[in-house]
Amino acid sequence: MKLKFYYTFFIACFFMLNSFAQKKQNIYFLKNDGRFVVEQDSADYIRVIQEPDSGTVLYHVLEYYPNGNIKFIGKTTTTNSIILQGPTISFYLNKNKKRVVTYENGAMAGNIYDYYPNGKLYRSMEYLKGPKYNPKFPRAVEPEEIVHAIFDSTGIQTVIDGNGHYLVFDEDCKEVEEEGELINGKRNGTWKGNLSKAKLTFTEDYADGKFIKGTSTDAAGNVKNYTVKEALPTFKGGEQAFGQYLSGAIRYPAGPKSRNIQGRVVISFTVKEDGSIINVKVIEHIDPEIDAEAYRVISNLPKWNPALQHGVPVKVSYTMPINFTLAGN
Repeated sequence: MKLKFYYTFFIACFFMLNSFAQKKQNIYFLKNDGRFVVEQDSADYIRVIQEPDSGTVLYHVLEYYPNGNIKFIGKTTTTNSIILQGPTISFYLNKNKKRVVTYENGAMAGNIYDYYPNGKLYRSMEYLKGPKYNPKFPRAVEPEEIVHAIFDSTGIQTVIDGNGHYLVFDEDCKEVEEEGELINGKRNGTWKGNLSKAKLTFTEDYADGKFIKGTSTDAAGNVKNYTVKEALPTFKGGEQAFGQYLSGAIRYPAGPKSRNIQGRVVISFTVKEDGSIINVKVIEHIDPEIDAEAYRVISNLPKWNPALQHGVPVKVSYTMPINFTLAGN
């Protein structure tokens, strides 16, 4: 199950309604690659964020397949940024369990259990927080992965007490994407992989669970040597530089300013393989003039550092809020 670059800072609300229990809830329509769509018929799944239960502060996160079957159940600390907290469970389309995992401040932590579509256990593993773990920025630190047990789809155990040959499946447990040896729960030696959708093959070297280096080859035969396995897209100069850029680029429209209109616009866009910005959309609105200004600023962003997967740049969907606040408020 490869890392998916669905780096979404904020989940946009398209409309609100009341549930049968009279709870307020936000409804979102999404594609499997993390893009938002307006029409339900175009969605691969539906996400619902419900207000917290009485006496609690965690919002309910529910996801559904188009046929109405449950896809995911969990909780988030805020709707401004989906930061999962506590136990979660995801399901296959056939209603069988897919994954059971606990989150702390948006990062997987503790025991993780993955299942085959037939309901049998595939993997038991654990994420350990390293000494550099920062709960404020959990995505910035890669947790240490310890694999305890692996089973094939018939229930035969192939990795025992963290030792054995490890077949890593794709997200739906249909294709083997990489394989190699585990020693005491950690990757060791040379691993080989084949990503059929990306038409990419690769070999990677590990020592006691640490990635050392890799070599990937695309469909055209281009070879890439790399020492950074995976990375999220970033604005050149970092988050602080991005904030400074936005502060300097945004011009508060005169009309909304005179009417004291303030709030948050949510923008989605795609960072291409070359770092350029495309597919800019306003997915939460305040005012037509403010929406247009947010769209203008994001559309004119300079190139970013693209996301990387096995050393190769990949396209990534990205969503973020932009706050419009007048001085003195």
